Amino acid sequence: MTDYKEETLRCFCCGKKSKQTVLLSTNSFRPPDLDQRQGGMARSTISYWLLECPFCGYVAPDIEQGDAKAKSFMQTPEFQAASSDPTFDPAARRFLVRAAEHAHDGDRMAAFLDTLSAAWIADDSKQPDQAAVLRLKAAARLAGSGIKSINTRLVLLDVLRRASCWDAAEALVDEMLAEDLEDPFVGIVLFHRGKITKRDSGRYTIADAQRRRRGASTVDPEMMNLLAGHLSTPPSSRQK
Repeated sequence: MTDYKEETLRCFCCGKKSKQTVLLSTNSFRPPDLDQRQGGMARSTISYWLLECPFCGYVAPDIEQGDAKAKSFMQTPEFQAASSDPTFDPAARRFLVRAAEHAHDGDRMAAFLDTLSAAWIADDSKQPDQAAVLRLKAAARLAGSGIKSINTRLVLLDVLRRASCWDAAEALVDEMLAEDLEDPFVGIVLFHRGKITKRDSGRYTIADAQRRRRGASTVDPEMMNLLAGHLSTPPSSRQK
C-alpha cells in the first residue's frame, strides 16, 4: 500500500508556508531494475520523492529541513539555471535542481542518482530521447576520476547501455571483467555484455540478469536478496 498526506509545511529557506503532498509509505515487492530503480508500488511514487517551495524554489525531500549550504546554493547561478530548466516535467526539474545542488557541494554520487531519477521520469513519460540525454548527463556527473565502487560501476554500466553509449559501455565491461569479479556481480556484467553486443538498450531487472545468466525459469531467492541489497539505494535515504 502507498499512503500520502496533505500537509502545510514552512520552507526552511524563505519561511513561507505551502500545502504539500507528502509520501508516508509504499512498498517495493518486485525486483529492482539494474539501475537501482525500485519495483512495486514504490516505482510510481517518484513524483513525490522531492518537494518544492512554490515561493522561493527550494527543493528537498522535506522543505522544512536544510542547512546553511542549502541557503547558500539558492543564491548561485547553478540554482537559477536548474530552476528555469524548460524540462518536460516538474518532477524531473526538481531532481535536476537537487542534482545541481549536490554537484555544487561536491557530492558527485548524489548528483548522479538525482539526474538518473529525472531520466526515470522521462522513461515513464515515453520520451526515450530525453531519457537518453538525461542518462548521459547523469554519467557525466561521475566523470573526472576513477570509480572503484562495484555498486556505482554496475549502475553506471546500465546507464551507459540504456543511453546507447556503446563504446563507453563496452570499455566499462572490459575494465570490470579484467578485475576477475566473483559471482553474482560478474554475472550482471556478462549479462550487460550480451545486451551491448546485440545493441539492446532495453530495461531489465536484477531477476532478468540472474535468470538469463543461469538459463533458469526461476531465480534463486538468496541470490536475489544479495543482489538487491547490494544494488538498491532507497530514495528516502539517498535524497537527504
